[in-house]
Amino acid sequence: MNGDEKSRPTFGLLTNPVEGVLPQIGKVKSLGFDYVEIGMEEPGAPPRILMEQKSEIVAALAQNGMQALGHTAYWVGLGSCHENVRKGWVMEGKDMIRAASELGISLLNFHFYSRLGTVGRTESSREAFMRNFVDSMTELAEFGVQNGVRLMLENVPPDNGTPLESLAYFSLVMSAVPSLSFHFDVAHAFIENRMKGVEEYLEAFSGRLAHIHIHDNHGKHDEHLPLGEGKIHLRKVVRLLKDYGYDKTVTFEVFTSLPDAVQSRRRFEKIWKQTA
Repeated sequence: MNGDEKSRPTFGLLTNPVEGVLPQIGKVKSLGFDYVEIGMEEPGAPPRILMEQKSEIVAALAQNGMQALGHTAYWVGLGSCHENVRKGWVMEGKDMIRAASELGISLLNFHFYSRLGTVGRTESSREAFMRNFVDSMTELAEFGVQNGVRLMLENVPPDNGTPLESLAYFSLVMSAVPSLSFHFDVAHAFIENRMKGVEEYLEAFSGRLAHIHIHDNHGKHDEHLPLGEGKIHLRKVVRLLKDYGYDKTVTFEVFTSLPDAVQSRRRFEKIWKQTA
């Protein structure tokens, strides 16, 4: 890999589910991004609404020459020990997969999320969560294959006093569901174990890496700051990605403002070009 334009990843922006998808496709294009990542969540973009707007969304993507990825809500309870709830979320997950397929989206994420009450505080609850989560992801991944949608799992930072949201447990899921691709959130790994965490996730799953989210924070909370306003060593991140030959998609999940997301993309691209 080198730093020229042809070798860089493509850059995208996540839609805001409050605004709905349709008005944002042209906006993302006008801001200079290569693709749009469609957030499939309420209030403006659950599967039902996406399907109601299917023709218009597909037409808007084609008109703007934009590809789309899919992004589900982080709080989907696929590991719940309340079996009716878990089965309900699996059904919702299948609706998300169907919606992705109908919209021409071939890559859809789910999150490794365990913040369900006091889950994880005991060994038995951790075992139950992992068993349920693996069962859910296995069923959804198989359904994805049937519908031409590849699923990827995103790492989530620990924030509930339990070890579940960690590289160790994430690795168990990835081993148990080998068809899952890896959706790497750099900032989440940084919260978990600073730059060492970034390195460890890449070392463990670079061979399955399909997509990246990037934003900044100070190492304690998921702040979704512009690049350069937190403590993440961006040059080192870029060097690692180049070392692993990464040239796929990078979404700038900066929540402070659209101009901040654009500036973060420009900062990332500048460093990418400067890094041998």
